[in-house]
Amino acid sequence: IERLLEKMAEKAACTQLENERIRELNDTAQNISYGNIHTGVNIQVNRIADVDDELIEQYDAISGPLLTISKQLQKSLVQQLKDKQRGGKQTGLMMGRRLDAHALCRNDGKVFYKNALPNEIPEMAVGLLLDESGSMSACDRCTYARASAIILYDFCRSLHIPIMVYGHSTGYESVDLYSYAEFESFDHDDKYRMVDIGARGSNRDGAALRFVAEQLSRRPEEVKILILVSDGQPADSGYYGSAAEEDLRGIKQEYRRKGLLFIAAAIGDDKQNIERIYGDSFMDITDLNQLPVKLTAVVKRHMRV
Repeated sequence: IERLLEKMAEKAACTQLENERIRELNDTAQNISYGNIHTGVNIQVNRIADVDDELIEQYDAISGPLLTISKQLQKSLVQQLKDKQRGGKQTGLMMGRRLDAHALCRNDGKVFYKNALPNEIPEMAVGLLLDESGSMSACDRCTYARASAIILYDFCRSLHIPIMVYGHSTGYESVDLYSYAEFESFDHDDKYRMVDIGARGSNRDGAALRFVAEQLSRRPEEVKILILVSDGQPADSGYYGSAAEEDLRGIKQEYRRKGLLFIAAAIGDDKQNIERIYGDSFMDITDLNQLPVKLTAVVKRHMRV
């Protein structure tokens, strides 16, 4: 009974903290300057304060194969990270000051070695922003985006990389942001919240992008990566065409100057327009099966292992 009561009290405390967090996120959203193009548009942050059993059951039903993929993607990296942090002996070199007696029998000349000094892995934070417009329901795009979010979240958490996961859509004269995973967790239930990722309304990308970029830019980590997953160019009432594209380019340039690394993963038929908007940050995901692999590859590449 004591354990049950303690668990109930802990759950109630976490729910209260989450409700306070939702209020703080919405306060933050109201205090960001989004630019004239978003004047009169309300920004609303939505987050599930108390994860119910249905979400947990759905997660348990789909997560097995996804977590297996995450572990496979981590496998080679984990040992490399340990080796880099520990240092050690690097063998099989063509040139050097030290001969490796065990390699003298080789015919390729790779008989030298050197002692590798321990290196600190650069601290990193990752932000993932998912397009949840209605068109994401086509061709299982939303299913793949949800699966990729779960995989990337597990991948980063297992490697102690802070990660936030957001989705965005629109309502009537509003941008709806969906907080699935925050950098700091109270109840450790963010993995269950991601089951709620879905296809909803339109996409007013600029406001959502600026909110997530602002949150990520405040992180203390050396490397900050913002990954966007979208199936089309911006399309909302009063927000489309060249004006919307210019808004997105401006946001990208502004936060690049603040140290953010941008990756725009295009998963729909609108790849050409997305490439035009994001330029050198563009990533073409032709095969949706490759989405989680390519997203985790972005993180691995910037770890400089």
